[in-house]
Amino acid sequence: VQDKLDGKQLASEVQETGIVAMGSLVGKLCQQKLCRLQEVKRGVETILRGLRNAEEESEAVIYLLALGNAALPETIPMLLDHAEEGPAAITTAAISALQRFPTWHISGQVKQTMRRIFHEKWKSYEKTCRLAAAEILLDNEPSPMDVINILLAANEMETEMATLLLLKIQNSLR
Repeated sequence: VQDKLDGKQLASEVQETGIVAMGSLVGKLCQQKLCRLQEVKRGVETILRGLRNAEEESEAVIYLLALGNAALPETIPMLLDHAEEGPAAITTAAISALQRFPTWHISGQVKQTMRRIFHEKWKSYEKTCRLAAAEILLDNEPSPMDVINILLAANEMETEMATLLLLKIQNSLR
């Protein structure tokens, strides 16, 4: 995949699909304890370099999707930065990537960032971003205070969003 992407003028759809597929391949190979292969390291570096050099929002989203597919724990700080600082599409893609990580990778730092996004501490986030942040909190060993705060915040939300969060909480209580 890397060889096909390198140095060729490909249609943007093919390029994007190749990048996302590379993320999946990196993730699968790392799951099989093959992260140290030169090809895997090259794939990771290509994705990270592409994300750093992305000039357009849509381009950054593709690289964030690839990082989500790879689900490499060392990329969590980068995903958190994009989740909190990016425009809506980038924030959504970064939070979506974080949702793919198993519970043991959802650290206190991740939860703190998701709390800031859900409660809109630094800036205003789209409701889909806030909802995804709440889902990360509720799906990964939520603290009683997180549940209480989400319930309290639900009172001030649109009916659909509040209902979805309440159903999520009810399902986790079962």
